Amino acid sequence: MGWFLHEPRPDLAAGDIPNLRHLRLFEAAIRLSSLTQAAEEVHLSQPAASQAVARLERLFDTRLMDRTSTGVVATAAGAIVNTRISRALAHLAEASRRVAVRAKLGRGATSNWMERHATSVQLRALVSFAESGSFSAAARALQQTEPAVQRAAREMEQLIGLPLFEGMHRNIRLTTLGDIIAMHGALALKEMAAAKDELREHRGKFNGRLVIGTLPLPRTRIVPDAVVTLIQRHPDARIEIVDGDYQTLVRALRTGACDLIVGALREARCPAGLVETALFKDQLSIVARAGHPLAGRAVTPDMLAQYPWVLPRRETPARGIFERLVAGQGGLDPGRGYVETGSLVALRGILSASDAISIMSVHQIDYELRQGLLTVLEVSLPDTTRPIGVTTLAHWQPTALQREFLVALGLPE
Repeated sequence: MGWFLHEPRPDLAAGDIPNLRHLRLFEAAIRLSSLTQAAEEVHLSQPAASQAVARLERLFDTRLMDRTSTGVVATAAGAIVNTRISRALAHLAEASRRVAVRAKLGRGATSNWMERHATSVQLRALVSFAESGSFSAAARALQQTEPAVQRAAREMEQLIGLPLFEGMHRNIRLTTLGDIIAMHGALALKEMAAAKDELREHRGKFNGRLVIGTLPLPRTRIVPDAVVTLIQRHPDARIEIVDGDYQTLVRALRTGACDLIVGALREARCPAGLVETALFKDQLSIVARAGHPLAGRAVTPDMLAQYPWVLPRRETPARGIFERLVAGQGGLDPGRGYVETGSLVALRGILSASDAISIMSVHQIDYELRQGLLTVLEVSLPDTTRPIGVTTLAHWQPTALQREFLVALGLPE
C-alpha cells in the first residue's frame, strides 16, 4: 500500500529531475564562489562542471550564476534555486545519516552516500513506488516501463547493500529502511518542485501547487473560504484539498504529499518534527436535528443519556473532551451502544434522520444551522474549548502562494 490515498504527485512525472551531483556542484560553487573549487569538491572535471551548470540552467529555464572578477555569484533566480537545492541536499544527507546508523557505518554507507552515489532516476523510482504501492503503478506515473522502474529502484538497494524491499511478486513492499530513504527522497524532490514554483512567482506567475490536508472542522467553511480568496487572486493556482484522519495526514505531511494540515491541534501530543500554529479557540456544543425532543429546552446531562450518540473517533481532541466530560458528569455517558465516525457526511445523515445527538463544533454544521436542519441544544459544556490551527513540518519554507493561503486563513503575514 502506498503512502497516501490519491494518485502519485504529478511533479514526480513532469519534466526532468536534476542530477544529484549537479545539485551538489551548484551549491558548492555558490558557497565557495568558485566553480573550479566546486568541481574539485564533487570530483568533476572543469568542462563537466560547466556543462552541468548549463544543464541546470536549461532545466530551470533561467540564468543561475554570473562570473565576476572575484568568482561566481548567484543571480536572483540562482539564489532562489540554491536555497531549495540546499534544503534538498539536507534531506538527502539526513537519509544518508540514518542509513549509516542502521548499517553501522559499514557496507558502503557513508554520511553523504545519497548525493555522491545515488541518481535522480533511482530516487524518483523509489519515491514513486512508495507513493503508489507497486512498480506497475509507479511505471504509469513516471510514464516508463515497469522493468525500467524496478531496475532503477533495485539499483539503489544494491548500492547500499541493505534490503529496501521485502515480500514477493505482487506483495512487494518497502522495508523500514526503504521507507526512510523514500520519505527523505520525496521531500528532496518536493524542494525541486518548489524551486520551479518560486521561479515562476519571481516572474509574476502564480500557477504553483498547494495541497491542503483538512481535518473535519475546517472542511465546511474555513478552508473553502480561504481557498476562494486565494483563487480570486491567483486563478492559475493548482489547489488540492485532501480529507483524512490525523495520522494519515501527518504521514502525508512527512512525505511531502501535502503541504499543511488545517484542523484541531494536538498541542502536547504534537508529533516530533511538526510545528503547530493556532488560528482560534473553538467551543464544542451538543447538536441534534431540528425539532428534536430536547430542542428549545434547558437540558441537563441526565437527559442527554437517554438518547443515542454519534461520537468522534477515538484519539481525536473532540473525543478526548467528551470522555473528560463523561468522567466529570456521569449523566453524559451514553450507557448503551453508540455510533463512532469521522465522516461528517455520515454524521449529518444520522442526526437528520433520528433523535441521535452528537458533540461537535458549530463550524462543522454552519450550512445545516443556517438552513434550519440541525440545532444546538441548550446545555452547559464547561472546559470544551480546543485550539484550531495549522500544522506543518518544523522547517517548512512555503512558497509565496502557500504563504498567501496562510494569510487567507487568518495568520499574520
